[in-house]
Amino acid sequence: MSSLRNAAALLAAAHTFPALAPLLPPLGFGTAIPLDAAARRELGLDRTVRRGSIANGSGTLRALLLESVADAPLRDTVSRAAAHVTARSPQLLWLLIVVHPATSSVVVAAPAPGARTRVAALAVDAAHVTDSDGETLAAMADAASGVDLLVHHRWRELLGRDALTRRFYRELEGVVGELAESAQGHAAAAARRELALLCSSRVLFLAFLEAKGWLDGDREFLRHAFDARCAAGGGVHRRLLDPLFFGTLNTPVARRAPAARALGRIPFLNGGLFARGPLERRTPDLRFTDETLGRLIGGLLARYRVTAHESSAAWTEAAIDPEMLGRAFESLMAAGERRSSGAFYTPAAIIERVGGEGLDAALESLGVAAGVLGAARDHAPLAPADRERLRRALAALRVLDPACGSGAFLVHLLERIADLAAAAGDERGVGDRRRDALTRSVFGVDVNPTAVWLCELRLWLSVVIDAGESDPLAVRPLPNLDRHIRV
Repeated sequence: MSSLRNAAALLAAAHTFPALAPLLPPLGFGTAIPLDAAARRELGLDRTVRRGSIANGSGTLRALLLESVADAPLRDTVSRAAAHVTARSPQLLWLLIVVHPATSSVVVAAPAPGARTRVAALAVDAAHVTDSDGETLAAMADAASGVDLLVHHRWRELLGRDALTRRFYRELEGVVGELAESAQGHAAAAARRELALLCSSRVLFLAFLEAKGWLDGDREFLRHAFDARCAAGGGVHRRLLDPLFFGTLNTPVARRAPAARALGRIPFLNGGLFARGPLERRTPDLRFTDETLGRLIGGLLARYRVTAHESSAAWTEAAIDPEMLGRAFESLMAAGERRSSGAFYTPAAIIERVGGEGLDAALESLGVAAGVLGAARDHAPLAPADRERLRRALAALRVLDPACGSGAFLVHLLERIADLAAAAGDERGVGDRRRDALTRSVFGVDVNPTAVWLCELRLWLSVVIDAGESDPLAVRPLPNLDRHIRV
């Protein structure tokens, strides 16, 4: 592939099934052969796949081009297809390229062989291809020659978050430093950096809402609002971000001032989530310059794909997700502050193992057999008595993280508890199950106010992420967590 521009153009065109074929040659695959109904059944592809084709690569590499049906979420289609083809043909190394024409979305995914494979994926909105999307595809093309096992391993590295994370953190650290150094007003250097990091975290969080279309229905709201404010004379911090943070997101619609209402249809989150902190109240005259805020909004965020879905044991995506808010905050804290407070980013694998085993032990102590928990995790049907016992245990369960940081353990456990509630017979949607678990079972404490704020935001995103509301004003605010997540 000759350039990042060519890679981005291929992704932008890949919003229909026929348009997937041009992605194959740069990745080392031959011509795709259509799969008939019998071949799709042989590979275990279910009704979520409308049609497909297969192409040979070097050695055991195979590419599977699929079209998802309109009523199936693309991520679910990819996960199911990956699990089926790796189970049916574990001797092959698969690359899945799946399009969802109804949403003009495409996923490029490399599942690891095995029954419980983790999917590493690049999920792209063909109408809004970012620089990082093109970089990922171009890097995959550069890695497409050589031993098949090594090529596939390299693809999985590129499609996972780690490669993207390293690039993003380097750029974010530079932007935070520039914000702190160029800030206007009276504040010590340490305070400037803390406020720069807080401002960056808030803007990053808004990018997740933007990705859901919940900022006035505009998936480029931040850039458009920034450009409009600069054209009207500037003052982005005071005249755009302050009204957005403190007059809109933390204020019910009926109580919003005219300047806040002029920003459009913006959801009300909760009064405490976007409230001025003590340091901000002590430094009321500190302002970040339009130029450096432009590097954050029009530079950094414009280059990277943002997803409000967090990575899990089953899925990792080449995009900036909410976990990175906490990870960035903890990594960009001053080294001395990290040492004195014990702040440490916990890897996802440790969170999943420690949190999962701790949850199992707690539920077993409340009378649920280990075999029942295993069946629930595997989505196997439970006997009525086992469902009732699990339901009672979940109702009695309380989880406390006494050093919660940005909430990694609590988010993981919230999602696990909600999944177990479904296994126990709770037929409500995932958002309602998580909201119920959050208001009853999940508690956290931390000494750092910003970490607590990030924890609350991640919990809110976890609750609303799968909500189908297209109207931002229909998004339900986070329940009051003052008694649950504490400084």
